Amino acid sequence: MNLNYINKLKISKFLIVGSLGSVTNIVIFYFLVDVLGYDPIIVSIFSFFIASLQNYTLNHYWTFLGLSNDNHISFKSYVKYLMITLIGLIINLIVLKLILFYYNPGLKVIAQLLGIISGTATNYLGAKHWVFNAKH
Repeated sequence: MNLNYINKLKISKFLIVGSLGSVTNIVIFYFLVDVLGYDPIIVSIFSFFIASLQNYTLNHYWTFLGLSNDNHISFKSYVKYLMITLIGLIINLIVLKLILFYYNPGLKVIAQLLGIISGTATNYLGAKHWVFNAKH
């Protein structure tokens, strides 16, 4: 298979998994913040951890299948994944906080969605080249 095609397929799978994680994140965030009124920053962190566990599992068994020497989910690999996604979370929180501060949208979930989108590239590159890469 063409290497370019394989990379596009992996990116597509990663975006699908990320989209599912984003839906999980957004649903949790919307319910806890916009419906129940909890603090957006704390809920963003909580929903991030739930979505990251879901995304790690799907990326391990589907997106990057065969790229890693480890066929089973491992704590070490999840910690590496978590470290990469924490960078994405920091980007997410900065964007979230800036949008809430400067624009204060009626639905705060819009700010959360923009924050999630902003960290996606970092998450993909880190997952592909460090977490699920058998060379590391």
